[in-house]
Amino acid sequence: MRWHPYILKKCVIAVLGSVFACQATLANPIWHCSRNEIQIADASDNFTLASLTVEREVIRLSLRDLYAVYQGAHVRLTGGIPLSACVIGDHDSSLTKIALQSIGSPSGTMKALSSQSAITKSNIHVVHSESAMLTCITKHHPALGYLSKATDTETVGPCF
Repeated sequence: MRWHPYILKKCVIAVLGSVFACQATLANPIWHCSRNEIQIADASDNFTLASLTVEREVIRLSLRDLYAVYQGAHVRLTGGIPLSACVIGDHDSSLTKIALQSIGSPSGTMKALSSQSAITKSNIHVVHSESAMLTCITKHHPALGYLSKATDTETVGPCF
């Protein structure tokens, strides 16, 4: 049996289209962190207070801290400030599953995080949507979370 070139071409296009559509729905989450205010002096005028500007950059933390906070550990930043983590609490959230897998969390982590006792003992805050994730990261500064696309606001920005 020989395939007609036209039919074969249509089949290949359909398969490739399906592959690209699946990749879009299973995109890797982008980790986001809250921002700190940092005063930066203007090098051209070091003698006036007016030369100080405020720049907001995302908090700096290691991948080890990222992993630890999502395991329920208490992570403290410089100055002893506790780091908070925001997580989408829907058990069927593919974004949450992929995010936790991307940092090497065991498959049962989401179930453990969802238990009320684990949440009250840690700095993990459960939300139900990506818009609530942005609010959570802002509200619980310093905090981190994940979104399906890079989002850059005055209070939150991509960090990993």
